[in-house]
Amino acid sequence: MKKLFETKNLGLILLFGAAVFLTGCGAAISETKTPAATETKTASIETKSAERGTSVGQIAPDFALDKVDGTRLDSKELAGSPSVLVFWTAWCPVCKEEAPEINKLAAAFEPKGVKVVGINIGESDARVADGIKDFGIKYAVAKDKDSTVAKSYRVVGTPTVVFLDGKGAVRYFGNELPKDYAERLNSMLGS
Repeated sequence: MKKLFETKNLGLILLFGAAVFLTGCGAAISETKTPAATETKTASIETKSAERGTSVGQIAPDFALDKVDGTRLDSKELAGSPSVLVFWTAWCPVCKEEAPEINKLAAAFEPKGVKVVGINIGESDARVADGIKDFGIKYAVAKDKDSTVAKSYRVVGTPTVVFLDGKGAVRYFGNELPKDYAERLNSMLGS
């Protein structure tokens, strides 16, 4: 009987683990779910300047966070240039898998003026440092210790990638880096 009980528990644990893996590394960060990916390929969408939110065309929520280097990042500093925000956690295998692609994006587009920022959600300084080292992250990282920014951005799973244009309007929101990211960023840069 005990062996049967242990086998059922193991089965439930494996089933739960598979469900988490298949849905990304998402935890219930937000009470409100957003679409899996909202995107646009053109920069010609009118900005809904009166509306703040994370739908394409809306002005993204403001935030101010400490970066791992001890400096402060205010979202107002992102204005004037396209930006890529990557919400991540150190325990997320999909985030680790995506990090080399974000590194490539940063290497190619930061010299052109695109600002790339990883935003760690709710982890200790030691855990963030371990994640940066383990993932090989080479772009700036800010710490959302109490998950307030993740909640305001309606982050449901990690990674969550957000493209902002120079006016702070959302141009892409999804749980992965879009395959055509170079085309999208070049379009926002006016190339």
